[in-house]
Amino acid sequence: MSLVELVASDGSAVGTSTVEAAHEPPGRLHRAFSVLLLDESGRLLLQRRAAVKTRFALRWANTCCGHPRPGEPVATAAARRLTEEMGVASVALSEVGVYVYRAADPDSGRVEHEYDHVLVGRLDAAAPFDYDPAEVAAVEWVSTGLLRLDVELNPERYAPWLAGVLDVADQ
Repeated sequence: MSLVELVASDGSAVGTSTVEAAHEPPGRLHRAFSVLLLDESGRLLLQRRAAVKTRFALRWANTCCGHPRPGEPVATAAARRLTEEMGVASVALSEVGVYVYRAADPDSGRVEHEYDHVLVGRLDAAAPFDYDPAEVAAVEWVSTGLLRLDVELNPERYAPWLAGVLDVADQ
């Protein structure tokens, strides 16, 4: 059973919950992270979430996201999930801010209510990586400018946190 760290609006820990219970309506605010990997040209590595995901399946999202275990440093959890999910190891990540959001998935009825730490790293576009098909349906390097335009025009194609995460990374 996977646990997440519940937090107050200021990000201070207030308890724990199972992942499943934290995502039941109306959603419980919990710690999460979103990783953005950029190449030397400033393009972002996007992933399309796998069909088996319980929240926002088959939507395009940032490179990797997840939840630290209770008490686990965010950077440690992000590096772990980047390796597990995307097959990318040894990338230096810098936390650039936090994005707090709440979004209900119209397909599953589950709710994301997250205190989302945003981390950015660099990856050579030619570097090999091997994503886990149980987690990721597809990947694509995209220009952030074109991505922002498409998110605005076609929001249903994207995870609802993506625009906010991009805004935090640009600050």
